[in-house]
Amino acid sequence: MGMSIRQISTQAAPLPYGSGREGAGGEPMLTPANAWRILRRRTGGTVGRSTFYRWLSSGKIYSIRLGYRIYIPFRALEDLIKMVLAGDRF
Repeated sequence: MGMSIRQISTQAAPLPYGSGREGAGGEPMLTPANAWRILRRRTGGTVGRSTFYRWLSSGKIYSIRLGYRIYIPFRALEDLIKMVLAGDRF
């Protein structure tokens, strides 16, 4: 018959396309705050917050601006993590 309220509320609704969490190719997109947290965890805390945001504003970290929001593709963050772990300066 019908579904109870509990069954309806526990079903996950899919995110609408263009929700800002995925790029055109389905690649995950991160906010700068989340990207910095992941970078700190994966590199052992070697990059400070102000340094990360300075790199972001200068264009050293690839980012996409949608209106007033900034997103960093996950692939660009992975490349940055590899560079930091390798000790490359940029």
